[in-house]
Amino acid sequence: MSLTQDELNLANQSLDRIAAGNITLAAQSDVKGLACNRHFVPTRDALLRSYEFNFANGRAELSLMYNLALQAAPGPDIWVAGDVITGIASDATATILTVISGVEYEIAYLDGTFEDGETITNGTVESVVWQDIPVYSGDEAVVFYSDTDQVVCGTGYPILAEVVPVFGYNHQYILPADFLRLRPKDSIYNYKFVIEGNRILTDHDTKHILYVKKVTDPTLWDALFTELFVLKLAWKLINPLAGTGTASLKAELREELRYAEAKARIVSAQEDNCTGEETFTTARYGQ
Repeated sequence: MSLTQDELNLANQSLDRIAAGNITLAAQSDVKGLACNRHFVPTRDALLRSYEFNFANGRAELSLMYNLALQAAPGPDIWVAGDVITGIASDATATILTVISGVEYEIAYLDGTFEDGETITNGTVESVVWQDIPVYSGDEAVVFYSDTDQVVCGTGYPILAEVVPVFGYNHQYILPADFLRLRPKDSIYNYKFVIEGNRILTDHDTKHILYVKKVTDPTLWDALFTELFVLKLAWKLINPLAGTGTASLKAELREELRYAEAKARIVSAQEDNCTGEETFTTARYGQ
């Protein structure tokens, strides 16, 4: 990957810290640029995963995995992993996770449930409007969609069956693409569960999780996290750029890191109050 300008600005702060000189967007293939590209993303994600920084807290409604069986393959081409498919009658949407065959797919619903006998397409479905007013045919909105890869299901299709783990658990949910870790406050910690790859397996009928998400845009980072990241990246760049004979610089950065991490965590913790003050006393005084 190549660093964006915002990412490059942070990398240059790290380079400044070890007196290694700066890099530009056009010069990321030199030794400094390659080192920054190599360490930037792993450093960012490891720091985000290490603690519940409030700016990286996320909430999501999870989707169960289903096996989708069709009477005939979509045409002119079969769907591929990553396609978003839409039911024309139901307006339900799902993501293709795995292509088993032309007539069988693993999916995760994004919204709704497919209806019996409806047309399903991977094209973009839009409502037909007249003077900004949706057009209806009876009770159903008239829609337009590009003639891409679609299938007209006959009666009894599509057939949907939940994809359950081979053993040990009753359900498996797809985790968000930006998932890094569960937050300890998540209610699922009251139940048995395990995370395997991009899925969470459990017996709990959960649909919502609290999690730490991968925030890739540096402009959305908290200022204290940014300071911590710059120091951490600088520490990682010492060996490839400044050499191994810099024990004093490493020790100095290590001490700064310890202080910056403590400060960032304390401030983040002070801005998280899930218990509230709903006690008898506050209620009595109308607070």
